[in-house]
Amino acid sequence: MEKLISNIIELMKIKSVSGSQDEIAKVFKWIKKHYVTEGVYVKEWFFDQASPVMLLANCKECDFDVVTIGHIDVVPAKNELFTPHIEGDKLYGRGGFDMKASVAVCLDTLLYALGKNVRYGVLITSDEETTSNGMKALQKADIISAKAVFDTDISSDICEIVEKYKHPVSVELRAKGKNAHSSRPWEGKNAVNALVDAIKTLEKHFPQYQLGSNLPKSTWVDTMVVTAFNSPTTYNVIPQNAVARLNFRLTEKTSLEKLESILQDVCKEYDCSYTILLSSSGVYMDVSNPVIKQYIRIAEKILGQKMRISCACGATDSRMFSEKSAIIMHGISGANAHGDDEYADINSILTLSKIQRAFIDSLI
Repeated sequence: MEKLISNIIELMKIKSVSGSQDEIAKVFKWIKKHYVTEGVYVKEWFFDQASPVMLLANCKECDFDVVTIGHIDVVPAKNELFTPHIEGDKLYGRGGFDMKASVAVCLDTLLYALGKNVRYGVLITSDEETTSNGMKALQKADIISAKAVFDTDISSDICEIVEKYKHPVSVELRAKGKNAHSSRPWEGKNAVNALVDAIKTLEKHFPQYQLGSNLPKSTWVDTMVVTAFNSPTTYNVIPQNAVARLNFRLTEKTSLEKLESILQDVCKEYDCSYTILLSSSGVYMDVSNPVIKQYIRIAEKILGQKMRISCACGATDSRMFSEKSAIIMHGISGANAHGDDEYADINSILTLSKIQRAFIDSLI
């Protein structure tokens, strides 16, 4: 297991920031050097407008009992964060928690699965932190299928398993008015006012939450956040155009069709228009699923305690498999992903490895 931790540290040293293709290539080269042995099959895909995708497996075909998904790209960081260090049982550095440690665990499990009657694959993307175009293209090509998917890009506690992830939708909202000199507002129509009014009306459907003022009773709620607002004009002109970007995170209570119906009504009222910039899907699993129940039983035996069931506010690439596979959303403990003090808990890394191996054995 000491080798597992040292492998993680070596992976973390490579500055594989999203879009840095030379550094991403270094990671894939390192992985092939250290994990491709007799019985390991490698496939690589280079889709248009996407970073590379790699699959390592113990079988030639792409129909798996278990496939894991993960990414080796990271967000930008100070140079010193690419020099990992250990303090106590914490491994500090960029990409340890998100998510090179978990990728290394899955690769380690692949070596364990060699020669076993379990079809196991490790799927690795390299643009998750930006577009996820690699995973989207792979899904569109319909190349890989699996009975179960390990999604380890998840949670912050080894004792917690995630049941649901929200559906992310990004929207551009636009208003058009009539410009005039700001000293004579009666001669113009302010696009900013129309856009603000439209957003305020949307807030009736999607209440606003903010630290210290309005907190939800449960985080499993639909949310809307204004992430950008722009009106390209000078200080003394009534704006003719205004644009806002809105990010929605939807639970299973609100479909994309329902959201669009709300947007259409609001746009009609305030003479606005909208465009869906991005929409994927949520992941809504049920922990009573037999495969997930089996995993939980094994994890609880190794952990020596009951697992907590939770829901997550973000999004995950496992959504690409959610309609056909049982998604097991369970990862290591850690904190501060994307932050200067990002760390992964070493004990949880070793524990996740034990759980994955035991689950593989249970399938034989």
